[in-house]
Amino acid sequence: MTQDQEQPSRRGIWLYDGHIECRVEIWQRDERPGTGDYEDPPELADDQPGEWYEVQYEPAGGGRMGQAGGGYYPTLAAAVDAVHAATHGTVRWSSS
Repeated sequence: MTQDQEQPSRRGIWLYDGHIECRVEIWQRDERPGTGDYEDPPELADDQPGEWYEVQYEPAGGGRMGQAGGGYYPTLAAAVDAVHAATHGTVRWSSS
């Protein structure tokens, strides 16, 4: 099992409404939290251990990073693809 990172795996800027710059980060996590809802199937309701990548968006109107969550993905590539789709290709990744 992996440990949560101290720095994001990827960090970038995306354009909300075509002109408002907002941050996006992808973090490696050692589990995906479940919903806790007994009506959901176990794979959704229960925490899922393993290597996961969490996408966190900065809200366009300001606010705490991660308030507008982007979900958890089984690979970094899947998380990056999800960000590209959600931001309509406007994301620019930092080189560091």
